[in-house]
Amino acid sequence: MGVICVLPARISSTRISRKPLQKLAGLTLLEWCWRAARAMRLFDEVVVATDSGEIEACARAFGAGVVKTRTDHRSGTDRVAEAAALLGSTDDDVVVNFQADEPFVDGGAIEEAVRRTREIATIAAPIREEAEWRSPAVVKVARASDGRALYFSRSPIPFWRDEAPPLGTRARLRHVGVYAYRPPALRRWASLPESALERAEKLEQLRALEGGMRIDVEVGPWTEPGVDLPADLGRAERVLSGRGPTCLNTEVRG
Repeated sequence: MGVICVLPARISSTRISRKPLQKLAGLTLLEWCWRAARAMRLFDEVVVATDSGEIEACARAFGAGVVKTRTDHRSGTDRVAEAAALLGSTDDDVVVNFQADEPFVDGGAIEEAVRRTREIATIAAPIREEAEWRSPAVVKVARASDGRALYFSRSPIPFWRDEAPPLGTRARLRHVGVYAYRPPALRRWASLPESALERAEKLEQLRALEGGMRIDVEVGPWTEPGVDLPADLGRAERVLSGRGPTCLNTEVRG
């Protein structure tokens, strides 16, 4: 089994202009995420998938492999599916969609997600602040006792009629948008039409759930949230400034 990591990146963004190319502590956000992926020993290959010539040039300048993809993809998963096919992935592989705005992802949680991937696996982290719990920019996930996802929402879920459990526990989970797929499941997801819930919440994973697919959720430790809103740029830069580029080991395969 091989483990292929793909960072889907597009130049347009509804909330942050040219997000992958935003400079944070001396490096682009894309390079920080690529370095984070490269520092994880489980990947046999790490590539950037993009339809943008500017992103391609940026990625090649810092040493990343690049797969050029079509311009008409509806979501990151659709772009990753094309990249996986172009890379020649086999049904025995695991393909990881490593979001190009998540430089703080926990490597141990990703490794466990890869290990337990039946069809699709993803990761979540406890929510520690009430504002994060209430924010529609933060995607929440409700998880069954066997670890599969029941629903993802921008609303706080689940709703407690009585007293809610404390923050910082597994009762309130933030979805971290990193996915591990078996290639047949990845192809099936990409072939499904846009679903009603996906369209309503603007969450691509709801397409898979509505299509009857299983998404397992690995719960890792709390990590810094990714970069989604303009206000996140300053927070991310402060954290990354304390790390420095040399803190991430890039001497790995891929």
